[in-house]
Amino acid sequence: MIMKIKKSDLCLCLVVVLLILLFSCKKQEQVSNGLKIVVLSPEVGEIIASLGATDLLVGRTQECDYPEELLKVPVVGNFGAINREKVIALKPDLVFTSALEQDAIAQELQKVGIKVQQIYPKKLDDLPVIIRQIGDLIGKGQEASALSDSIATAIAEVRIKSANIFHPRVYVEIYRNPLMSVSDESFVGDVIESAGGDNIFSKLERDYARVDPEDVILAKPDIIICYSQDTLEGISSRKGWSNIPAVKNKRIYFEKDINPDLIQQATPRTVQGLRLLYAIFSEQMKK
Repeated sequence: MIMKIKKSDLCLCLVVVLLILLFSCKKQEQVSNGLKIVVLSPEVGEIIASLGATDLLVGRTQECDYPEELLKVPVVGNFGAINREKVIALKPDLVFTSALEQDAIAQELQKVGIKVQQIYPKKLDDLPVIIRQIGDLIGKGQEASALSDSIATAIAEVRIKSANIFHPRVYVEIYRNPLMSVSDESFVGDVIESAGGDNIFSKLERDYARVDPEDVILAKPDIIICYSQDTLEGISSRKGWSNIPAVKNKRIYFEKDINPDLIQQATPRTVQGLRLLYAIFSEQMKK
């Protein structure tokens, strides 16, 4: 006896089959589209983590250590000394590099057919742009767009507030021997200015350059941000520096006060650094 199949039952079966096929195709698509990324820049590593894509990373430099989840990713060297063979062995689809010391390794990897993307933000306004760029490259465009918009808004808010405060003269020391500081063409310098500070070496010929101790004395900075591993006592004892306003008033800030990663690296945490500097600079107005 031949059983009659109801039309409704047949339709239901077809729907189930189609759903199974659709799910299988999507699962296969996710597997085939999974990128393998090596990140040589701490900034990019942090941004990728902020976009929820740490699982795409197969290699990193020693300096890519924030957030903590990045520590699980295999190390391929440090920022200025990348192990080329390790990177190639990972067979990455994409390698993110910075500029400066990484131009050579970028060229070497490109020669063997590996796609390399250099990310080197020089201005604060570059931050929202590179977040979108990275997001598009790793398939996180929607998340990157939302993060980029929120950061751009936060930057604009601080700039509006900082425009109405007294602008303290600021000296940023990034190296002791020789003495080095930053210009407004550097990322750090732009963050300082955007937060309301007046960088005493804004017109240096390069982003990061040597400066004369006498010029620091003559500029009379109200605030010193010291990343040169010196101490309060060490700075105070420098010849002629005891009369500098920042030294007399003990307005000297070190790594423990202002985490250098917050203002030296272009990441979502830059907003935190920008707000911290604004708070310090606006407090100076009350002195």
